[in-house]
Amino acid sequence: MTDNIELTVSQAADYLGVTVRTLHHWDSKGLLVPQVRTWSDYRIYTSDDLARGQRILVYRESGVPLGEIAELLEATGQDERAHLLRQRELLLERRDGVERMLTAVEDLIAEVNSGVYTGPVPPDRVREILGPDWDPDYQREAEERWGDTDEWRDAQQVMSQMGEDDWKAVRDEGDAFARALAEAHDRGVAPGSAEGNALAERQRRSVSQWYDCPHGRQVILSSMYVGDDRFRTNWTVDGVDHTDYLVELIRANATAQGVDVENPQW
Repeated sequence: MTDNIELTVSQAADYLGVTVRTLHHWDSKGLLVPQVRTWSDYRIYTSDDLARGQRILVYRESGVPLGEIAELLEATGQDERAHLLRQRELLLERRDGVERMLTAVEDLIAEVNSGVYTGPVPPDRVREILGPDWDPDYQREAEERWGDTDEWRDAQQVMSQMGEDDWKAVRDEGDAFARALAEAHDRGVAPGSAEGNALAERQRRSVSQWYDCPHGRQVILSSMYVGDDRFRTNWTVDGVDHTDYLVELIRANATAQGVDVENPQW
């Protein structure tokens, strides 16, 4: 990298291959805070800042949550070799995980083709298909909390009838919605606008595939999204968490539907 390089935030974003919003997010989290500012308080990214940004990208690609990346950067200080060795270790672990997952999916395909499964795909296979975001501990926690409700029973009934393609469709729609949400947030789509309400309705439909979800119930559920980081991962795209924005969309849409969002009914 050229010595003494200085780039604006937009130039730095292009250099690192991320969005300006991502750099602002890293700055707000204390992950990448440029030390140089212009007289008008604009960020200036130096060679050291860009090198740190490149380390962040590799750690993120290795599957490390943003909250842990800062600790890794500080733990190894400015020792470039230590960073590279740690990153190599993480990437090898991820490669091994991907290879294991690929093998599991190929085995599943072979079993389906051979007629092993005549009904729904077993839960352990579902976990392998969905990948590391499938959290069985959370499933057990949810069952302890909601297991005696009609909503839980309805959801379990739906799941019992789902096959491999159904689970993949759920995953694909979740990914597509997260991208649409992020894109709308980047464009400044306002809560309460027609487009914002359409996104809120799209999210409500995703819940309604499991159990009935009127607008008031959606508002109540949204309060859980901001209080549990496991939910936030669903709507984090390129390192930027869009969960709070989603909640704003949901509340604005529910208000338009006549819901008292400060006192919603389940």
